[in-house]
Amino acid sequence: MQAPREATSEAEKPIAVADIIGCWKLIHAVELLDGIERPNPNLGTNPTGYLHYLAEGRVAVVVSLDGRKLLSGDHRRTAPREELADAALTFDAYAGTFSLIAPDRIAHHIEISTYQNDVGQDLVRRIVIEGDRLTLYPVEYAQMNRWLIWQRIPSA
Repeated sequence: MQAPREATSEAEKPIAVADIIGCWKLIHAVELLDGIERPNPNLGTNPTGYLHYLAEGRVAVVVSLDGRKLLSGDHRRTAPREELADAALTFDAYAGTFSLIAPDRIAHHIEISTYQNDVGQDLVRRIVIEGDRLTLYPVEYAQMNRWLIWQRIPSA
């Protein structure tokens, strides 16, 4: 995994839009607690997710926690409310636009989200790219020492 790094130094190249365009697959959700790296307890040991950055300045994110249960019934509209509530708690998605706001900061401007309260908000992340890996560190929850590591999916 990848321990949190300090912000980019002047010697490092700032992140450019061209560096992030494409599709990324979530490979690790990490938390640092008492000096020990472990899976982020909110996402489980093996979450699945995709992050899409388009050249037009659009972003879309979907994350599914590991261990999600199948819903009973033939259709999600007829599933019991308890099952639907559990499904909502184990899946997150949002989309909108993005902008690079500093050499190592990106803002996701939320237009639609599974969590309606996020609509109209900006999620600011510290961003580090190393090779074909992109790591996002939440700025507003920096004290939590959590981050997501994404692997670039090669274009066909």
